[in-house]
Amino acid sequence: MELAKRYEASRTPVREACRRLEHEGLIEIIPFRGYFIAPLTVADFHNLHELQLIVDPAAAALAAQRANPGEIEAMEACAKYEYQVGVQDSYYEFLQNNLKLHVGIAQSSCNDHLARVVASIHIRLMRFFYLGLSIDAYGPVLVKEHMGIVDAIKARDPEAARKRAEEHVSNSIRRSSSVFLAATEVRLGEPEVDGQAEREGRVRSTFELRIGEKANAQWLNKFGKA
Repeated sequence: MELAKRYEASRTPVREACRRLEHEGLIEIIPFRGYFIAPLTVADFHNLHELQLIVDPAAAALAAQRANPGEIEAMEACAKYEYQVGVQDSYYEFLQNNLKLHVGIAQSSCNDHLARVVASIHIRLMRFFYLGLSIDAYGPVLVKEHMGIVDAIKARDPEAARKRAEEHVSNSIRRSSSVFLAATEVRLGEPEVDGQAEREGRVRSTFELRIGEKANAQWLNKFGKA
């Protein structure tokens, strides 16, 4: 196994790590061929964001009722981080803080099942988020939106927390949709040569073609363009 050789590790822990990444939807295991980066698809983009729009506001509302002072302080620290445009390490740092913030909010709801669902969604969404972050300077806006959620939680206002979270998710969808769907449209016009797209983990067109322009138009009409 190439990965085991590269990292000078035995095959068993490498296989376990790959199975975990597969479970998180980040890689695909193809029998007799190996491990491949999971493609970014329109289906995943739509479905993950729809689910996020349900669970994130619910988690924020519960957190406003149940979060302890230490948890709120940790949320504030993550919410205040602003990434620097053009600095790759800064994007990575922001994504880690973003994940900690949203998972932290869910954990402070004191509902373990909800926390696991939120964590799973945000881990899968990180690659989509990175596309948007690398294009535009959303840093100050994201800090404002994140702090709006945290401030509502700190004020023990469940409805305000729910509303701020709903607004944040909707805005995030608008910001990332035009970038991702534009990239998808470009890939739809590219013929796949000798499995190149699959090997590179690029956007793959099989499902996008079935969805067609109607689904994309409905999505953008619902949330608007960035």
